[in-house]
Amino acid sequence: MAHGLIEKGEQTLETKGFHVIIDAFNCKSSILDDAKELEKQLDLTAERLEMIVLDRSFHKFEPYGVTGTLILSTSHMSIHTWPEKNYAAIDIYTCGKKNPFQEVQNILQYLGAEYAVVYNVSRGAEYMAEQSVRIIRNENN
Repeated sequence: MAHGLIEKGEQTLETKGFHVIIDAFNCKSSILDDAKELEKQLDLTAERLEMIVLDRSFHKFEPYGVTGTLILSTSHMSIHTWPEKNYAAIDIYTCGKKNPFQEVQNILQYLGAEYAVVYNVSRGAEYMAEQSVRIIRNENN
């Protein structure tokens, strides 16, 4: 399933999807340790991006930390948290219609993150790696 086209100079390449990788720093540790709330947030993110959830798995580690994954009809979404480090790793890959990058601010706000390093990658273009890396500050901090 083709996602879209990227134009670079005279070259137009078909992509297979968008991949957003978020390293969120200085998050609220209480949020990072709540598997049920993190699952709800990923569900809301999927809903806003018009993604269909096919399956899910969330695990709460002892003494702290959560790993969660949503299997989507258009790929996947995952979160791994380290409350003791106030850090979360979020991964959203989709071959759907919407670029998940538009959800970064909502995710940062929910996690109470001060800032994040965000990789925004267009996947599947055989002859071109289209990637941008940004440091994004939470607009509400």
